[in-house]
Amino acid sequence: MKFTITIDVEEEGLFSGSYSSEEAPATNVFQLDRLDSLFLDLGVRPTLLVSYQVAKKVKVLKKLHSLKNRWRAEIGAHLHHWNTPPIVSDVIPPPVPSELMSSDLLEAKTRSLINILSNDEGAPISFRMGRFNLGPKMLQVLETIGIKVDSSVSPMRKAYGGANHICAPVDPYFPDSLDPTRQGTSPILEVPVTILPICIWISKRLHALSDRRFPPNAVIEWLSMNIGSIAAQPAWVNLPTAKAGVRLHELRRGECVTIFFHSSELAPNMNPLNPTEEHVTNFIGRLYRFVKWMQERYNAQCYTLSELYPIYQPRRLSSHPMSLV
Repeated sequence: MKFTITIDVEEEGLFSGSYSSEEAPATNVFQLDRLDSLFLDLGVRPTLLVSYQVAKKVKVLKKLHSLKNRWRAEIGAHLHHWNTPPIVSDVIPPPVPSELMSSDLLEAKTRSLINILSNDEGAPISFRMGRFNLGPKMLQVLETIGIKVDSSVSPMRKAYGGANHICAPVDPYFPDSLDPTRQGTSPILEVPVTILPICIWISKRLHALSDRRFPPNAVIEWLSMNIGSIAAQPAWVNLPTAKAGVRLHELRRGECVTIFFHSSELAPNMNPLNPTEEHVTNFIGRLYRFVKWMQERYNAQCYTLSELYPIYQPRRLSSHPMSLV
């Protein structure tokens, strides 16, 4: 089995319900050192997906490059489209769903982010959309820019504004440019976060309900998150539940576990999941035990997002030979 650890490295204030376009602090980034024992002891090389508000701070970005070298990690891009320039006023309260923004504006914002993260070593080729708000328009922008690997699909979830990922595959795949939740011929490898439907049929049922006016979307989202799915995500669930998610994934012949969390979850009271120092300590310990268990039980091998691309690329070539000529 393969696994990858992805961290959304981002500014503070995002869990207060406010999505300001103004300057925001990013002191939580310096808490990433707390993961040293996990990454160095277990040989884990994470992918750090960095937002614009973090990357624009010279001292913070220097810290991230230090961690990258120490952990042999990868730095990718994490687009917060509400506070990445160019900033354009809109009548819709932020964060404006990506499908309601123009392709030109999405591309301009993404290029701003890529440019500020680029250096002599090159430009980032891995990406995650803020709030997992990836639809066809955003995927096509990523294709234009040259992103190789995306991790913006969250199975069994429906993002604000309509990015519906309820029926998305759980293992890495090459998506359809017109529907990121279906397999297709896009040159981008999609690496979804590992969230599984409890039963195979339940995702289709919930997806069908989500297209109706009743019940409300909030009800569908609650059912999907709390009843219909199991997440192999130590940041969200207890250790037995996270392990159960991996076992279910393996039972269904899943190959890759994608773990996700925010940098703010390492700082007390900067994320609702970990309001105290005790919560942070427990989370780090839970993550350590989870990864060690996967390594011991499944001989799980760690990859960064971009390292997964050459592993899966032959499958795209063999599945769609005529479409790629």
